[in-house]
This record gives sequence, structure tokens and C-alpha cells, in this order.
Amino acid sequence: MSESNITKNALASSLKELMKTKNFEKISVSDICEGCNMNRKSFYYHFRDKYDLLNWIFEIDFLKNVEFKSLMEEDDADVIAGKQQSKVGDCVSDGGGEAEMPGQSTIYLWKLFEKLTVYFYKEKEFYSRALMIEGQNSFKDYFHDSIFPVIRYYLADVVEGTESDFFTAIMCDAFISAIIRWLTDDRPMEPDRFVNEFRGYMIRLGKRLVHDFKDEVYDEK
Repeated sequence: MSESNITKNALASSLKELMKTKNFEKISVSDICEGCNMNRKSFYYHFRDKYDLLNWIFEIDFLKNVEFKSLMEEDDADVIAGKQQSKVGDCVSDGGGEAEMPGQSTIYLWKLFEKLTVYFYKEKEFYSRALMIEGQNSFKDYFHDSIFPVIRYYLADVVEGTESDFFTAIMCDAFISAIIRWLTDDRPMEPDRFVNEFRGYMIRLGKRLVHDFKDEVYDEK
């Protein structure tokens, strides 16, 4: 490990330890440096501020370690398998008609969501606090910006038009709110159960919306 990464990891460990007992807003750069016997000059050589350090922890721990390529390759394989199944009538069809496949599979999106929850659950003491930080440059905003391109890509055929970014942002907000509600619960359920339950609710909601839409169309006729 390079000397630079040793310094960054020491600062990160100090911040994590401090956040066990202090609110992030009350933690100073001096506190972080004192916790790992570093000086402020070393801190500002690597990070702009404590928010930058917090975001770096997520980036280095999760974003640079999750195997996005592997997940996407699995996703492509699942899409191909799904299309093959549709030929023999295994896909859900609309009123007995020809089955329709979505423009882009969301399987990868849910696998990524599960990996996120496993990671957050493992570090729940830290991230349950990090996600509650409000204001400019907050981790929540950084997390939102990190998942926004992924959600926009996988919902491109659902959220269209000039307001697509606005409604994609709403979907990001929904995912983040769900994670915060789950992670800050007194006894959060296991990650796989949480993702399966949440996905199940989304699927049932989608079916209800389709059912209601069909009723509206029928009534208009």
C-alpha cells in the first residue's frame, strides 16, 4: 500500500471511530487528525474537507470494489435467458397476448441494490449516521449523485421526456429514503430479506397501477 493510501486510510479510520460517539457536525478536522496522529497539512493535502473524506470512504470501500462488469454480464445472461423463456410462454403476458420484454432488464439494478445493502448493513453503525447528515456536500447528496446515472440508465424506457432527470431524481430519493428507514430501524432486517420485501412491494404496486389503468380505460369506453 502506498504512503498516500496509508495516510488516507488512517484518517478514514479516525473519522469512523469518532462518529461512533460524536455527531458528524461536531467533528472537526483537528479531531480527525488528532485521532490518528496526523497534522492538518497532511489532511488538506489529500482531502478538501471532512465531507470529502466521508465520500472517499464510500468510494474506496464500495464503488471501487464492487464488480460492476461482472454484474452487468450476469444481467445480460439473465436477459437472454428471459427472452428464451418468453418463446415458450414463461414470461407474463398482457391478457393472453404476446409477452413483452422491458426495454432494459432491471435485474442488474436489484443485484447492485442488494450489494449496497449488504455493504451498508456491515457498516451500519457508520452509515446510519452518515446518511443522516444534511446540508451542502452531504454524503446523502454524494450517494444520490453516485446512483443517479445507474437508475437513469435502467429506467430510460420508463422515464422519458424533458422531465426525465427530475423523475429519475425522485426514484433515487425513494431508494435512499428506503435505505435510511431500514438502516436506522432499531432492529433492521437482514439485507437479502429487505431487498426481496422491497422489490416485492414495488412489483405489487406496479401490478396495482396496471390494473387501475386498465379499469380507467375500460370505464372510458
